[in-house]
Amino acid sequence: MIQIPPAIRLSFGLVLLTLSILILAQTIGLTPSDETQQLQLRQNVAETLAVQVIFSLQRNDPIALDALLINTVSRNVDMLSAAVFDTYNGPLSQTKNHPRHWRGAISKKSTPTHIILPLYSDQKKLGVLKISFVKLHSSNSNFLGLSNFVILALFFSISGFIAYWVFIKRTLKHLDPSAVIPARVKNAFNILSEGVLILDQRHQIVLANSSLLDKLKLEEKQILGRHANQLKWQLAAHVKTRDMPWEMAINTGITQRNIKISLKKHGDIEYGEADSWAFQVNAVPIQDDGGHRQGTIVSFDDISELEAKNKQLEVMMQKMEAVQLTLKKKNQELGYLASRDPLTDCFNRRALFEFLDNKFETAMHAKAQFTCIMADIDHFKNVNDTYGHTVGDEIIKVVARSIQESLREGDIIARYGGEEFCVVLPRTSLDQASIVAERCRATIEAQICQGVQVTSSFGVTSLVFGATNPQDLITQADEALYLSKESGRNCVSQWNPSLASKI
Repeated sequence: MIQIPPAIRLSFGLVLLTLSILILAQTIGLTPSDETQQLQLRQNVAETLAVQVIFSLQRNDPIALDALLINTVSRNVDMLSAAVFDTYNGPLSQTKNHPRHWRGAISKKSTPTHIILPLYSDQKKLGVLKISFVKLHSSNSNFLGLSNFVILALFFSISGFIAYWVFIKRTLKHLDPSAVIPARVKNAFNILSEGVLILDQRHQIVLANSSLLDKLKLEEKQILGRHANQLKWQLAAHVKTRDMPWEMAINTGITQRNIKISLKKHGDIEYGEADSWAFQVNAVPIQDDGGHRQGTIVSFDDISELEAKNKQLEVMMQKMEAVQLTLKKKNQELGYLASRDPLTDCFNRRALFEFLDNKFETAMHAKAQFTCIMADIDHFKNVNDTYGHTVGDEIIKVVARSIQESLREGDIIARYGGEEFCVVLPRTSLDQASIVAERCRATIEAQICQGVQVTSSFGVTSLVFGATNPQDLITQADEALYLSKESGRNCVSQWNPSLASKI
């Protein structure tokens, strides 16, 4: 019995399959027919004639129009007659016997034997072209008395068989790894603990050693001949290129080293396992004696456990950062609370002196403007005795808020004690500070809190009066405040050197 090679058997089967598809297409009308070709030809002739008629109408040349129609009909054996009508359906030109040939035509609708084309120029309708043709006819090829379809099928059978045979023969050769990799080479690679793939120049797998197959839980027949990318490798996020290491190696001829990639696991995953393997890959191009790249050797070093440890460490570091951030926020909150008066949310006395210690020395050496205001609520003891401490606390908050709203960014207000407040205004002259104090005084006087109207007295001083430390500056402002109290309260007083000897 004669043994037919697999390539010939596959080629013959593909030819039969192609012929079956071709016959099916012919049966359901998908292949072009003689009638379709004739209709297309008639459409092309009609459109060409329409363009020439438009030119004749634009030139207003009836003689040329008559000659055009007569010559066109005489040159086309399938065309019986042609006519041009104006927009009112009056004939401008027509060939002999056109009315007779146009009988039976469907009004305002083209058919295979009667074609109607409107004529336009610059969006203006010039008229209508009407052409009558003979009935469509089918034609057979005269070559050996065979139809065009039979000749087409024979051509597909012969040329297809040759093309399929050449293609399949080359494909089977490239898909047979045993013809490329000797057994001794396979055994040598199987000894290695690292996973190894050998790819051809098209990145198809021709060898996979046992270490990699065992790791991926695959059989050799499942991946041999497949494109390496079909295993769905994923490059690490930090890798800039989107090409796999073996693609870079074969394209550039440069060895690729320590490229991190991952591969999603399939099948059951044991408790605590990651859902993918992580590998560190090296890819070395294989060159023949002529220096042409023929493939790639790719090694896979399993770093899954190391990556898992790194992820655990990263999670721990993120948790530590979160804890540190929380501690920082708590410290900021504690620092804020430690520097604030709980009733008014102004700076407390300790924070006031910390601010002055930092700013006073700088302003004094720079000889800059630097002022201080002391404020006190008038007759506050009477308010507490009459309305109670709850109303007194509300009044203190209203006064603090009124002063705060009159200050600029960089100015500070501190509750100095009880109903007394200290305001520090850097880069502010004595007169400017007095204006601020007067504005605060008027705002407080206009406020009604808990049905009670209160007033405040203010004392203003400046660094120009020679204070040598923050306490001296506050003492001066306090002496000016005392002057306001003596002057009838609800007013603003500036410090001057004569006050030091009176108080």
